[in-house]
Amino acid sequence: MKKIFIFVTGLAFAAGLSAQVLVGTDPMLKNSILEEYTGIHCGYCPDGHAIAQAIMDANPGRAFTIAIHQGSFATPSAGEPDYRTDFGDALAGQTGLTGYPSGTINRHVFSGNKTALSRGSWSASAAQIMQETSPVNVGISSAYEAASRQLTINVELYYTADAPTASNFINVALIQDSIYGPQSSGGAGNNYRHMHMLRHLITGQWGDEVTTTTAGSLVTRTYTYTVPENYRGVAAVVENMKVVVFVTKDHQEIYTGDEVDAIGGTNLFIGKLTSSEAYIQRGYPTAVNQFNLEALSSIAGTEPFEFTLESEMAPADWQASFVIDGQEYTSTALVNLTKGEAKPIVVKVTAGNLAGFPGYVLKMKSAANPTAPEKYFRVMVVSGVTDLVVNGTGGTQSVDNQAVYLNGLQASGIDSYAVVDANVMRDMVNANAFWDVFNLWLNIAWTFPALTDDQAEAVMDFMDAGHNVLIAGQDIGWDIMSGASGSNGTAVTQNFFTNYLNAGFVDDGSTANNKLTAVATDPVFGAVPQSNIVDVYAGNMYPDVITANTGSDAIFNYNGNAAKTAAIKYQAANYRSIYFGIGLEMISDAAVRNQIIEISRIWLTGDMTGVEFDQAVTALMGGALYPNPASSIVWLPLTEAANGATVSVVNMNGNTVLTTEAGENQLLAVNVSSLPNGVYVVKVAGNSGNVATRRLVINR
Repeated sequence: MKKIFIFVTGLAFAAGLSAQVLVGTDPMLKNSILEEYTGIHCGYCPDGHAIAQAIMDANPGRAFTIAIHQGSFATPSAGEPDYRTDFGDALAGQTGLTGYPSGTINRHVFSGNKTALSRGSWSASAAQIMQETSPVNVGISSAYEAASRQLTINVELYYTADAPTASNFINVALIQDSIYGPQSSGGAGNNYRHMHMLRHLITGQWGDEVTTTTAGSLVTRTYTYTVPENYRGVAAVVENMKVVVFVTKDHQEIYTGDEVDAIGGTNLFIGKLTSSEAYIQRGYPTAVNQFNLEALSSIAGTEPFEFTLESEMAPADWQASFVIDGQEYTSTALVNLTKGEAKPIVVKVTAGNLAGFPGYVLKMKSAANPTAPEKYFRVMVVSGVTDLVVNGTGGTQSVDNQAVYLNGLQASGIDSYAVVDANVMRDMVNANAFWDVFNLWLNIAWTFPALTDDQAEAVMDFMDAGHNVLIAGQDIGWDIMSGASGSNGTAVTQNFFTNYLNAGFVDDGSTANNKLTAVATDPVFGAVPQSNIVDVYAGNMYPDVITANTGSDAIFNYNGNAAKTAAIKYQAANYRSIYFGIGLEMISDAAVRNQIIEISRIWLTGDMTGVEFDQAVTALMGGALYPNPASSIVWLPLTEAANGATVSVVNMNGNTVLTTEAGENQLLAVNVSSLPNGVYVVKVAGNSGNVATRRLVINR
């Protein structure tokens, strides 16, 4: 291997910068580098691969994986390929791992004294790293000569701040995708598709030292490497290879890194799309939401850039466009940008009558450098959504089973729903865009951590504002409350579990807890039929046994055993919650699942209990209150059956604070301007004795 080193320090800043073509000079957030320790005889490794892929899918251009086949599970049997490397044992030796799959996120110690993490911790740890600022930016380009199999990799580092140590290390890893071979538990036999597999460390075991690490330093290095025809008999297909470059503080902590294609790849920093505003807004039908962005080029001179707006899960009657230089576009625009001159861009989203929580992604691409990574900015609008299905972010199992919730809401006649992940839910709450959402359906499934601290804090803020939550998942209690090795409980999530769900944790459960039985004395769920609880996680069945703390009610147990509570409900002063110690996907009878979702929705949303609620609302009220939250006037759509009904507003202490009468007008205006901010219940009492209720938030 041939290395060519060229140093440019802060003393030669102006001259050095003129030669710089790859790396950005503004401080940037760290990227996540997952080093995944895996093997071909590892029962849980395919699940680890899926989690790693989900992290990368959720964070394009920000998260990368290096799959290191190492340890006893990686040892091939007779006739099997050998995916190990000369580097794996030493890398694993500094992690403290005790099982497989294990992984390190940026070789960082998150707790205790070791870097190794179980797969359930990868997602949250990667998210934490990606919120931190790196002292160094990394630029990469790669070229390949097929005749000689020579790979040439150019690396640029620019230090935006002083590094904590006087020397750092550049690490260049060569990884390969689409290697088909054995995997004992992958369901594909000998045709399992292995991805991100480490083939070689071009800079050696621990990297290439850098000794100019102060702010303003620019370091450029070139590495040449001849790729062999195979590694340990496994073909080296350069067309399927990528180069991962990362910088370490020492041999442990990784500051940041990036990845490019081995053939003609580059991460040339073309510029950025930014906004000082929240990327999520609350919308209304036919109203225009505007997001103010700026585009900035980092390419010298004036260059053409292509801008494209793409929608994600947008309802059919929604519209979106973007405006540059006074010209409005709905798809693609070619615009010149001059380095250092910010170009204002306005993204406009108009919600339709269909409920939705879609994303719109504005992409920015250099026309002159089409292989350079494009920049993008996502905006989102939530409109008309009363019920939000929220998938856990600690694994793929939530997304895999989200249809259980969507089908249940559809079967209940609810069409005002959407689905997002828990990080988007968090950002929605923090952006104060959640007020029209009455209920969160937290689909934790079997993911770890069940909730991160910032996700739990957002859920608690949502509940404090008078909104309701159903949360279901296997091992939520174990993960938050057990304190066992590999669990993720914190003071924040334990506060949520104990004080907001008003629940206690007993034990992890076993396969003996295989029937879900309603507590017959419960007036809401008591008539729900029994259903089997089934193993949907390939031999991992742990139905948590929980308890209903004082003020909560047990609503389901296991196998008719009152001592083994499976689910509880809780009515606080200003919210309601339901908690299942299993994922709803584990309930084998789809009809029972749908019935549970329907009754849960009725109880969470209304002030009445029992299945009569839906009939009462339908008879008296023609739709939801609007606006909600309200500041002065709230409109009540009523049916003809509500003529002459008494309409009252009741505060959370049970006191009636406003009363009026519904006339023949089927759209009643109620003036609530004299009422203080808070959560209320609007009751419509019909002459026939029917009572319909809706929850109202007043917020100015």
